[in-house]
Amino acid sequence: MEEENQLIFKNLQRQVEMSLLFINLKAEYKSLLNKVSHDLASPLSYLKFSSEILQSQIGSKNQEDLIETGRVISSSTTILSDQAKQLVTEGKSILHLTGLPKTSLIELMTSSLDLLKIDEKSINLKGNLTAKIVNFPELYHYLLFSLIKELTKIEFQLISIEVMPCKKDLKITLSGDLSQPLDDTKIDIIINDLKHQPLVDSVLNAMQAKINYTKTLKLLCVEVVLSKAMS
Repeated sequence: MEEENQLIFKNLQRQVEMSLLFINLKAEYKSLLNKVSHDLASPLSYLKFSSEILQSQIGSKNQEDLIETGRVISSSTTILSDQAKQLVTEGKSILHLTGLPKTSLIELMTSSLDLLKIDEKSINLKGNLTAKIVNFPELYHYLLFSLIKELTKIEFQLISIEVMPCKKDLKITLSGDLSQPLDDTKIDIIINDLKHQPLVDSVLNAMQAKINYTKTLKLLCVEVVLSKAMS
Protein backbone atom coordinates (compact mmCIF):
# COMPACT_ATOMS: atom_id res chain seq x y z
CA MET A 1 0.00 0.00 0.00
CA GLU A 2 2.87 2.36 0.83
CA GLU A 3 4.49 1.74 -2.57
CA GLU A 4 1.16 2.44 -4.27
CA ASN A 5 0.80 5.71 -2.35
CA GLN A 6 4.32 6.72 -3.33
CA LEU A 7 3.56 6.05 -6.99
CA ILE A 8 0.34 8.09 -6.79
CA PHE A 9 2.24 10.90 -5.10
CA LYS A 10 4.99 10.94 -7.75
CA ASN A 11 2.45 10.99 -10.58
CA LEU A 12 0.67 13.85 -8.85
CA GLN A 13 3.96 15.72 -8.49
CA ARG A 14 4.55 15.49 -12.24
CA GLN A 15 1.06 16.82 -12.95
CA VAL A 16 1.64 19.71 -10.57
CA GLU A 17 4.98 20.56 -12.17
CA MET A 18 3.34 20.71 -15.61
CA SER A 19 0.46 22.84 -14.31
CA LEU A 20 2.83 25.29 -12.62
CA LEU A 21 4.84 25.53 -15.85
CA PHE A 22 1.65 26.29 -17.78
CA ILE A 23 0.60 28.94 -15.24
CA ASN A 24 4.02 30.61 -15.36
CA LEU A 25 4.15 30.59 -19.17
CA LYS A 26 0.65 32.04 -19.35
CA ALA A 27 1.63 34.80 -16.91
CA GLU A 28 4.76 35.60 -18.94
CA TYR A 29 2.74 35.71 -22.17
CA LYS A 30 0.23 38.06 -20.56
CA SER A 31 3.09 40.27 -19.37
CA LEU A 32 4.52 40.31 -22.91
CA LEU A 33 1.16 41.42 -24.34
CA ASN A 34 0.99 44.23 -21.79
CA LYS A 35 4.48 45.37 -22.79
CA VAL A 36 3.58 45.30 -26.48
CA SER A 37 0.47 47.35 -25.75
CA HIS A 38 2.24 49.86 -23.52
CA ASP A 39 5.75 50.03 -24.99
CA LEU A 40 4.89 49.67 -28.68
CA ALA A 41 1.25 50.31 -29.58
CA SER A 42 0.89 53.55 -27.60
CA PRO A 43 4.15 55.19 -28.82
CA LEU A 44 3.32 54.21 -32.41
CA SER A 45 -0.06 55.90 -32.14
CA TYR A 46 1.66 59.04 -30.85
CA LEU A 47 4.24 58.89 -33.65
CA LYS A 48 1.48 58.56 -36.25
CA PHE A 49 -0.30 61.59 -34.80
CA SER A 50 2.94 63.61 -34.77
CA SER A 51 3.77 62.72 -38.37
CA GLU A 52 0.31 63.83 -39.50
CA ILE A 53 0.83 67.18 -37.78
CA LEU A 54 4.23 67.47 -39.46
CA GLN A 55 2.69 66.80 -42.88
CA SER A 56 0.02 69.43 -42.35
CA GLN A 57 2.66 72.05 -41.53
CA ILE A 58 4.78 71.41 -44.64
CA GLY A 59 3.21 73.47 -47.40
CA SER A 60 6.02 74.65 -49.67
CA LYS A 61 6.59 72.92 -53.01
CA ASN A 62 10.31 73.18 -52.33
CA GLN A 63 9.87 70.73 -49.45
CA GLU A 64 8.60 67.77 -51.46
CA ASP A 65 11.26 65.49 -49.93
CA LEU A 66 10.03 66.37 -46.44
CA ILE A 67 6.43 65.84 -47.51
CA GLU A 68 7.29 62.40 -48.90
CA THR A 69 9.29 61.53 -45.78
CA GLY A 70 6.36 62.53 -43.58
CA ARG A 71 4.00 60.46 -45.72
CA VAL A 72 6.25 57.37 -45.49
CA ILE A 73 6.60 57.78 -41.72
CA SER A 74 2.84 58.14 -41.32
CA SER A 75 2.08 55.16 -43.57
CA SER A 76 4.70 52.90 -41.96
CA THR A 77 3.61 53.91 -38.48
CA THR A 78 -0.02 53.15 -39.32
CA ILE A 79 0.93 49.66 -40.52
CA LEU A 80 3.07 48.95 -37.44
CA SER A 81 0.42 50.34 -35.09
CA ASP A 82 -2.29 48.18 -36.67
CA GLN A 83 -0.05 45.11 -36.48
CA ALA A 84 0.72 45.78 -32.81
CA LYS A 85 -2.98 46.17 -32.01
CA GLN A 86 -3.77 42.97 -33.92
CA LEU A 87 -1.05 41.12 -32.03
CA VAL A 88 -2.49 42.24 -28.68
CA THR A 89 -6.06 41.38 -29.75
CA GLU A 90 -5.07 37.92 -31.00
CA GLY A 91 -2.96 37.36 -27.90
CA LYS A 92 -5.88 38.13 -25.62
CA SER A 93 -8.04 35.72 -27.62
CA ILE A 94 -5.41 33.01 -27.14
CA LEU A 95 -5.35 33.67 -23.38
CA HIS A 96 -9.14 33.38 -23.31
CA LEU A 97 -8.99 30.05 -25.17
CA THR A 98 -6.52 28.65 -22.63
CA GLY A 99 -9.16 28.85 -19.91
CA LEU A 100 -9.94 25.43 -18.48
CA PRO A 101 -13.25 23.84 -17.47
CA LYS A 102 -14.36 24.68 -13.94
CA THR A 103 -14.34 21.99 -11.27
CA SER A 104 -16.99 22.07 -8.56
CA LEU A 105 -15.82 21.93 -4.98
CA ILE A 106 -17.75 18.74 -4.29
CA GLU A 107 -15.94 17.08 -7.19
CA LEU A 108 -12.66 18.48 -5.95
CA MET A 109 -13.17 17.22 -2.40
CA THR A 110 -14.43 13.75 -3.35
CA SER A 111 -11.60 13.24 -5.84
CA SER A 112 -9.10 14.41 -3.21
CA LEU A 113 -10.44 11.89 -0.70
CA ASP A 114 -10.35 9.19 -3.35
CA LEU A 115 -6.74 10.05 -4.13
CA LEU A 116 -5.92 9.92 -0.42
CA LYS A 117 -7.77 6.59 -0.17
CA ILE A 118 -10.02 8.00 2.55
CA ASP A 119 -13.58 6.70 2.70
CA GLU A 120 -15.84 9.63 1.83
CA LYS A 121 -18.51 8.33 4.19
CA SER A 122 -16.13 8.68 7.13
CA ILE A 123 -15.55 12.39 6.48
CA ASN A 124 -18.04 15.18 7.09
CA LEU A 125 -17.89 17.48 4.05
CA LYS A 126 -19.28 20.94 4.86
CA GLY A 127 -19.68 24.37 3.29
CA ASN A 128 -20.69 25.60 -0.16
CA LEU A 129 -19.75 22.54 -2.17
CA THR A 130 -21.76 23.30 -5.30
CA ALA A 131 -19.79 26.35 -6.42
CA LYS A 132 -17.83 25.82 -9.62
CA ILE A 133 -14.76 27.97 -9.18
CA VAL A 134 -11.52 26.10 -9.67
CA ASN A 135 -9.11 25.06 -12.40
CA PHE A 136 -6.03 22.93 -11.85
CA PRO A 137 -7.56 20.48 -9.34
CA GLU A 138 -4.19 18.72 -9.16
CA LEU A 139 -2.78 21.73 -7.26
CA TYR A 140 -5.46 21.32 -4.58
CA HIS A 141 -4.98 17.55 -4.56
CA TYR A 142 -1.26 17.96 -4.05
CA LEU A 143 -1.63 20.57 -1.33
CA LEU A 144 -4.18 18.49 0.59
CA PHE A 145 -2.23 15.27 0.02
CA SER A 146 1.00 16.86 1.30
CA LEU A 147 -0.71 18.52 4.25
CA ILE A 148 -2.51 15.40 5.44
CA LYS A 149 0.64 13.35 4.89
CA GLU A 150 2.54 15.67 7.23
CA LEU A 151 -0.27 15.73 9.80
CA THR A 152 -0.21 11.93 10.09
CA LYS A 153 3.19 12.37 11.74
CA ILE A 154 1.35 13.74 14.78
CA GLU A 155 -1.35 11.05 14.61
CA PHE A 156 -3.97 13.39 13.20
CA GLN A 157 -7.27 11.67 12.34
CA LEU A 158 -9.27 13.66 9.78
CA ILE A 159 -12.97 13.94 10.62
CA SER A 160 -14.25 16.86 8.52
CA ILE A 161 -13.44 19.21 5.65
CA GLU A 162 -15.17 22.57 5.38
CA VAL A 163 -14.95 24.61 2.18
CA MET A 164 -15.95 28.28 2.11
CA PRO A 165 -15.57 30.19 -1.18
CA CYS A 166 -15.72 34.00 -1.12
CA LYS A 167 -15.20 35.88 -4.40
CA LYS A 168 -11.71 34.78 -5.49
CA ASP A 169 -10.75 33.57 -2.04
CA LEU A 170 -11.22 30.03 -0.84
CA LYS A 171 -10.90 28.70 2.69
CA ILE A 172 -10.45 24.99 3.30
CA THR A 173 -10.50 23.83 6.91
CA LEU A 174 -9.35 20.35 7.88
CA SER A 175 -10.54 19.29 11.33
CA GLY A 176 -9.40 16.16 13.07
CA ASP A 177 -8.79 14.38 16.33
CA LEU A 178 -5.40 14.18 17.99
CA SER A 179 -4.46 10.93 19.68
CA GLN A 180 -2.70 12.91 22.40
CA PRO A 181 -2.32 16.56 23.44
CA LEU A 182 0.40 18.43 21.55
CA ASP A 183 2.11 21.74 22.16
CA ASP A 184 2.19 24.37 19.45
CA THR A 185 5.90 23.90 18.80
CA LYS A 186 5.49 20.45 17.30
CA ILE A 187 2.62 21.57 15.06
CA ASP A 188 4.62 24.63 13.98
CA ILE A 189 7.51 22.38 12.97
CA ILE A 190 5.22 20.16 10.90
CA ILE A 191 3.68 23.09 9.03
CA ASN A 192 7.02 24.87 8.53
CA ASP A 193 8.56 21.68 7.16
CA LEU A 194 5.66 21.46 4.72
CA LYS A 195 6.06 25.07 3.59
CA HIS A 196 9.77 24.53 2.94
CA GLN A 197 9.20 21.66 0.53
CA PRO A 198 10.11 23.27 -2.84
CA LEU A 199 7.10 22.05 -4.82
CA VAL A 200 4.66 22.82 -2.00
CA ASP A 201 6.19 26.29 -1.71
CA SER A 202 5.65 26.82 -5.47
CA VAL A 203 2.01 25.74 -5.17
CA LEU A 204 1.44 28.01 -2.17
CA ASN A 205 2.94 30.95 -4.07
CA ALA A 206 0.92 30.25 -7.22
CA MET A 207 -2.30 30.10 -5.22
CA GLN A 208 -1.25 32.84 -2.78
CA ALA A 209 -2.11 30.47 0.04
CA LYS A 210 -1.53 30.69 3.77
CA ILE A 211 -1.76 27.91 6.33
CA ASN A 212 -2.92 28.56 9.90
CA TYR A 213 -4.26 26.37 12.68
CA THR A 214 -6.21 26.39 15.93
CA LYS A 215 -6.41 23.59 18.46
CA THR A 216 -7.99 22.44 21.65
CA LEU A 217 -6.85 19.60 23.85
CA LYS A 218 -7.80 16.85 21.40
CA LEU A 219 -8.96 18.69 18.27
CA LEU A 220 -6.82 20.33 15.58
CA CYS A 221 -8.22 22.59 12.84
CA VAL A 222 -5.86 23.46 9.99
CA GLU A 223 -7.04 26.31 7.80
CA VAL A 224 -5.75 26.88 4.26
CA VAL A 225 -6.71 30.29 2.88
CA LEU A 226 -6.17 30.69 -0.87
CA SER A 227 -6.21 34.35 -1.89
CA LYS A 228 -5.97 33.31 -5.53
CA ALA A 229 -8.14 30.27 -6.04
CA MET A 230 -7.12 29.10 -9.50
CA SER A 231 -10.11 30.30 -11.46
